[in-house]
Amino acid sequence: MKKVIIMGSGAHAAEIEQYIIENNSFLNEFELLGFISDSEELYNKYKLRAPYLGDTLNEKYINENVEIILGFSNVKGRFKLINQLTKRGFKFAKFVHHTSSIFPTATIDEGCIICPYCQIGPNVVIHKFNTLNNKVNIGHDTTIGTNNIFCPNVGLSGNTKIGDNNFFSINSATIPNIQVGNSNIIAPNMVIEKNLKSDTTFFHRFKETVLFTTNEI
Repeated sequence: MKKVIIMGSGAHAAEIEQYIIENNSFLNEFELLGFISDSEELYNKYKLRAPYLGDTLNEKYINENVEIILGFSNVKGRFKLINQLTKRGFKFAKFVHHTSSIFPTATIDEGCIICPYCQIGPNVVIHKFNTLNNKVNIGHDTTIGTNNIFCPNVGLSGNTKIGDNNFFSINSATIPNIQVGNSNIIAPNMVIEKNLKSDTTFFHRFKETVLFTTNEI
């Protein structure tokens, strides 16, 4: 079994711990040594089962071939931590939940987390440190850069190209052949219909008319 440590101790870290337990009932893939976090309070709040290991990742874990799993979703914080740990020589684990469907010609790099019930199509390329939360669907021939977060129910249509450090909120999507740059925030329920450059928050404002009737008694 591969030894791993989760960085973080909040809700997403708790989800990953449970996913590892579920996978291990089939695969015996990971031995979770514990959690590194600057918040023991969060560790206690979420009643995590593996030990709390403090707030500092010791160099001894490099010699023990321990790999790292990123258990939080703050894109900027992840980017900073990835650079720090990579320079120190740490390696990152790839996790794929057993309920997800991965097409044989898709490639997924280290540090990626594929949560339950995701669908990843033919010739998809997912580079390092991406997190796909529950029920994310990645269409054929899509390429995804590094350190992107995809919340539940995100759908990328075929031939989409995604850059780095983007955050896709719940239920967002692209039409086919869309290109998205770097460091964008996509609001919930948004459909990207035109290419999106970088450093943008993408959302729509619209007026909503509510029709209702009242029946007099």
